[in-house]
Amino acid sequence: MEHGCRVGHDGVVVTRPAKASRPRGRPRNADGLDTAQRLIESAASVCAARGFDGCTLTRIAGHADVHPTAIYNHFDSRDDLLYAVALRALEQLTEVVAGTSAGIPAFSDIAARYLQPDMSEPRRILAEIHVASLRHEHLAELLSGWHRQWADTMLTSISPHDTNPRATVQALFLLLLGLCHVDQLTAVNAPRDAVIDRVSDMVQVLVGEPAATTPIGSGRSTRTRAAASGRPPKK
Repeated sequence: MEHGCRVGHDGVVVTRPAKASRPRGRPRNADGLDTAQRLIESAASVCAARGFDGCTLTRIAGHADVHPTAIYNHFDSRDDLLYAVALRALEQLTEVVAGTSAGIPAFSDIAARYLQPDMSEPRRILAEIHVASLRHEHLAELLSGWHRQWADTMLTSISPHDTNPRATVQALFLLLLGLCHVDQLTAVNAPRDAVIDRVSDMVQVLVGEPAATTPIGSGRSTRTRAAASGRPPKK
């Protein structure tokens, strides 16, 4: 597939599409790859704003500044394009869960990173994927594959004293799914940093991570924001 994604029988393999080089020596079909990537990004934006059902080819084409029929030069159907959007969102979540080359970060830091502003679009799309998976079998298979893959990985980091580690991993997935709706909970106005602190506290209790010695809301945000952004905390 042009968007460089594939689903294996034992899980989900997600790869970022290679960006074509602009200088001399552009590879053949580089313009096509650029257009396909632009369509995926446009479809992601429309999907985040209007949901899967409101993500029409006309709206996607308008956002990407192409004619609707041009989409079929890169994708077989609207569902094919939205499948690529789902893969892209799961790739972005994968980057959060995978952390750095040092390994999986603390679960509380994963939750904190997931709540950062730059994850707003992936959060909305992932919420849409879960709803749409009830109607689209291929999306359900994609989501199940991702869950199986990362459940097995996360189980290796759960405390050996946990009497039911699979239940803990499922609870973590449910927490992340709930966090998908944080931008929609506008009726309850609270500072995002304070929300991140409290979510981190909840995760620490759930998985048995070492708790901070400071009371809730009295300085935890400095450490949490630093971990989420990849920067060392200020002294």
